[in-house]
This record gives sequence, C-alpha cells and structure tokens, in this order.
Amino acid sequence: MRRLPFLTWLLLALPINAGVYGDLQFGDSRETITRKLSESPLVEQTIDNTYIARTGLNGIYKCKAKISGLVCQLYFNWDQHDRLIEITLRSESLNADRYKTDLKQAWSDAGALFAKVYHKPKQEAPYPDPSSFGQHKMMISHVWESDDGVTIYMGSGMDKNTCFLFVRFVPTKTDLKS
Repeated sequence: MRRLPFLTWLLLALPINAGVYGDLQFGDSRETITRKLSESPLVEQTIDNTYIARTGLNGIYKCKAKISGLVCQLYFNWDQHDRLIEITLRSESLNADRYKTDLKQAWSDAGALFAKVYHKPKQEAPYPDPSSFGQHKMMISHVWESDDGVTIYMGSGMDKNTCFLFVRFVPTKTDLKS
C-alpha cells in the first residue's frame, strides 16, 4: 500500500497529459504508440528492440508503478487501420491460492485508486467468488467513465491455476441500466 500515493499522483497527472495512459491516445498508429512508449517515464520495455517485430507490443512494456506490489504489463488492441482502440493493464499472474488474499487486496487498492481519480464507479460489484468464473476467465466488477468519454473496466481473472487483476480502457461510453 506504500505505492498507492504514487499511483494516485500518477493517475491524477494522466489527464494533464490528455492521454489515456500517459500520452497514449486512442487513434494513434502502432508506430506512434511504439515511439511514445519508448519515451514514456511510466513504463519500461522488457525485451530488446530487435524482437519487437516478432512479438508485437503486447506484454513487453511493464508499468514502473505497482499496484499492491503487483507488476502490471500493457496490452493493446488495434482497429483494421492499425489505430489504437484499447489499452489493458494486466497484473502479473499469481497462484490461484492467493486469489482470496493478495489479489483481493490489489483489487481493493486499485478500486480505491480509480475511485479517487474517476469518482464513484457507474457500476460496482463485490469481489467475485472463485467458483463464479466457470467458463469465463475474466469478470468485470467496476466500470468508470472519464469526463472525456473513456470507459474504464476493472476486474479479476482466473486462468488454469493462476489469477490476475486487469484494468481496461476503451474509447466509448457504456450504457448501463440502473
């Protein structure tokens, strides 16, 4: 929890940059995103540049700030014109036996952090019981909307014998029924 003040500052500073994450913008080309990430003080590249053509950008940048001690990596989705349409921060995977302890703490800390930045979520659900995953690998528990039309989804995931936290940014408002 010691890093929570830094993360709060970091997220509060993001709107100043007018980007989704740092200065990354929806609609940016893959080349622009690559350049911005290489210059960003928020992330560090985990592989040598010579391998990017083979791996792509997904998972090769990790966030310098941690959430409850968990390292998060960035994942991207692109439209048919290679323009950015989604950013996901995904925590490192933990053994499934840590779902009710360490991951729950990270989920709680992340929820509090995003509530400070984006205010009360439009939707908030309790922490999912592990048995509720079934065929689903990820469950959204929180939904926020930024003032500039970005929807932020947060939740937890389970895959095989591991669990993780995710935060997904998309450039559309979500129509949630009351």
